[in-house]
Amino acid sequence: MLTEKQDRGLVLIVEDDPDFSYLLSSLLGRRGFRTARAYDGVEALEHVKRSRPDLVTLDLQMPNKAGTLFYRQMKSRPDLREVPVIVITGLTRISGDPENVVRSLLLSERLPPPFAFMEKPCDLRRLFLLVDQAVNGAKSEA
Repeated sequence: MLTEKQDRGLVLIVEDDPDFSYLLSSLLGRRGFRTARAYDGVEALEHVKRSRPDLVTLDLQMPNKAGTLFYRQMKSRPDLREVPVIVITGLTRISGDPENVVRSLLLSERLPPPFAFMEKPCDLRRLFLLVDQAVNGAKSEA
């Protein structure tokens, strides 16, 4: 159980692979973050509306509602627009440069860009650094 002092914020992990989702949840939990998990975009949108997490990690390829649609719907809402998102995807292994691929999928509308892009398999040290930066930046703006 975390004490108030140890609670570094809530991270919503949006990932359809249960093993990867559990791994991220466990590792972020050890670093003092509360975590919640959603396995598709429908579940993720309901969760962000209900709890407004400090950060979302987002896989793009998921069943029911793709990550790209979830991202557009979330960022279209004024109350959720500023929640940072780190995109973690394996989609770019097929298509090339991760940032350009993701930008073309997500930024066809005038929405804020994701906080960061990561390719699967991801470098966990870089992920932890990005999570810290995103959550600390979001909390300092609040």
